[in-house]
Amino acid sequence: MKSKEKIAESLIELMKKQPYEEITIKEITSKAEVYRSTYYRNYKSKEAIIKYKIETIMDEYLENYKKITQKNKKTYLYTIFTTFKKHEEFFKIIHQQKQSYLIQQVLEEYFTKNRTLNNKEEYYKTYYHIGGINGFIICWINNNMKETPEELTDIALKTTDITPILMKK
Repeated sequence: MKSKEKIAESLIELMKKQPYEEITIKEITSKAEVYRSTYYRNYKSKEAIIKYKIETIMDEYLENYKKITQKNKKTYLYTIFTTFKKHEEFFKIIHQQKQSYLIQQVLEEYFTKNRTLNNKEEYYKTYYHIGGINGFIICWINNNMKETPEELTDIALKTTDITPILMKK
């Protein structure tokens, strides 16, 4: 296992046992059996470690989605939820440790990277989309990820047809 991955796994293991704020770089490097310089060569902060893990999960999602021949809204959502479900323990840990806000940051990087948002409409649509996916994931984690990816996909597909609450009379 590479040092970068060992460091990430060590932080996650430590987060299972103690509050995130109390975890020191020394504890992480000791558990990972790496030098402090190795830590700083790979990461600037503990948040960067969590973002790295979320990024690897997003990379996994993209690889899975590329393999799908019939790409549509349903397979897109299902693949996201299936990939995240596979890493359920990690998402529950970071949420419990109040670090799930980093999911939004990684989603923003992934959805805006290599894309030019040419106009206001595109910009707002993209961020609305990012917020929706993030909101679904956070709500799912809050619900202990009880729903299957299939159930969550069905719910997500139905939400686009919902009349906004403020529009109802």
